[in-house]
Amino acid sequence: MKFLKLIPLLGVVLFPAAASAQYPIIFNHIKDTNMTQARCIDNAGATMKRAGFTENFEFLRTGAFGVKGRYSAIIRCVTDNRIVFFAVAGPDNATVENLVVRLRNSF
Repeated sequence: MKFLKLIPLLGVVLFPAAASAQYPIIFNHIKDTNMTQARCIDNAGATMKRAGFTENFEFLRTGAFGVKGRYSAIIRCVTDNRIVFFAVAGPDNATVENLVVRLRNSF
């Protein structure tokens, strides 16, 4: 019975990484646009590169994707609905929020 009291303690000692595991934080924003789809996609790529999202960078059918260190971002153009969608994911809440706002404001 005394062993059962030690199980929670063993979990903290043997598996400390599990106790401090982080999930990615995701922030997104939307911006109105009057651009054509082609111009929007070109602007998405330029915006991503200016913000430093150049690792694994690629143009997508509807926008652009890139990675900057531990952060990944996507800009998606939905010009039929006159919107541009921005999303950034990464480990730090404040950094993710700052990056998505920077992408939106520089688009």
